[in-house]
This record gives sequence, structure tokens and C-alpha cells, in this order.
Amino acid sequence: MAPRLGDRRWWLQALLAIVPGLAGATNIASCDIGDLYSVAIGDAVKFCVFLSTTPPRKMVFEVKVEEYAELLLQGSEQFINATTTQPMYTWVAITQKKDALPLNCASGGDMANRSSLVSCPQIYATPDRVAPLVNLVVNLREGQISSFAWDNGCVGCGPSSCMKGSNSFDMQSGVAGNSQFEQGTCGQKIGSCAGKDKVCSLKIFVTWAGTDRNGRNLVSAGLRLSKLSGATLGSLYDSMQTDYNQVVSR
Repeated sequence: MAPRLGDRRWWLQALLAIVPGLAGATNIASCDIGDLYSVAIGDAVKFCVFLSTTPPRKMVFEVKVEEYAELLLQGSEQFINATTTQPMYTWVAITQKKDALPLNCASGGDMANRSSLVSCPQIYATPDRVAPLVNLVVNLREGQISSFAWDNGCVGCGPSSCMKGSNSFDMQSGVAGNSQFEQGTCGQKIGSCAGKDKVCSLKIFVTWAGTDRNGRNLVSAGLRLSKLSGATLGSLYDSMQTDYNQVVSR
């Protein structure tokens, strides 16, 4: 039986905002949004979600631990057509004083130093395709975020719709690295977005794994997209699109 996905799900919306820039290259991806603390099930955690536009766009969301959420990046679709030569990426960060640049997941050193603060880059759009739905797993260890994992795949689509993304992205040059993740992400043709009320806005499906500060196990990651069959994924895409249409029509 397919898992029920409507019982504890809600839409979180944020308008895309330009990250305030200072002189030179400093604070090109700022995520100084408060203090870090150990969390338990039900506590709220704030995340910054970035898009690799020039300058980068940032959204701030607040999500409860172990409640799975669909983050709606309202306005993200308007930047797709501008991405004519380079793919567009998204990444997630928690509060930090330094620039929250995407994790270089081709570098063991960067992963060792910053994997608890920021995620690897995740492909969102190419010149001809867009991935409107991606899955993020937030890993906790005794209530502290230990890492982020983009848990996607192409089970729900054919090879021609499978978008491969780089495991690094240089914000200074705006160019992705040559090394790619083995798993891709299902995408649709950008032309299919036309005339369909913001159907290509990026939506991030968030689940949790690990343990909270009280040692309780987090299990919502059992509903991550890679665990679902192709048929169930198709139903999920349809369900999320229906929910999204209801949100934007309010």
C-alpha cells in the first residue's frame, strides 16, 4: 500500500529575495538568522534556501523537526528562462556567520568542515528542463544537524527526463564543477511550464533522519522520494500539484 502523504503535510511559502550584497565578494550568500541550539521533535528549525542566480536569491523557512514539509519557492520559475547557458542550482544552509556557499561535495576537506552547515548543490533547471520537485533529508545527531542529503532519483521518469547535476558549484564564476552525482533528478521540459500558473516553481520535500536531543529516533525520512515506487511517485506529483494550485489560488 502506498504511504499516506496528506496527514501531516503543509505548504510553506516564501517570496524570493535578493541576498543583500556588500563590496567585493563578501556575504554573497548570507545566512546569519539566529543562534544554533540542540533540538527535539516538534522544535522549529530555520533554513536558508538559495538559488544560484546573479546575485543569488535567498528564502528563509521555519520547519518543525520530524514534521515533513513541502517548501514552495514562490517566484523561482521566473528565473528559469534567464538560465540559457548555465544550469541553475539550489542549496540549503543553517544559520552561520560566514558565507553560506554551497558545499563542495567533490572535496573531502570541505565536506568534513561544512557538511553540518550547508548542503551540496542540487540541480533545479537547465536550458531545456526543470525539476519542480526535489527531496531533502535533514540528518540530526543528538539534536544537532549533522548533514543534509538530496535524496532524489529517476524512478518516476524515463532516462530522457533524468537531469544529472554537479556535486560542486562555484558562486564566484557561476559555473558548476565537472564531477556529477550518480543519481539524477526527474525533470520536465521547460516548454511545459508555459500557461500553467507557476507549475515549475521549485518545491522541496523535507524529511528527517537520526536522533533528537532526547535520543528519540526520527523516522519521517522513510517517506523520502527514493523509497517510493514509480506509480506512487506519479500520484505524489499529482497530489502536490493539486495542493500547490489550491495554495496559489488563495
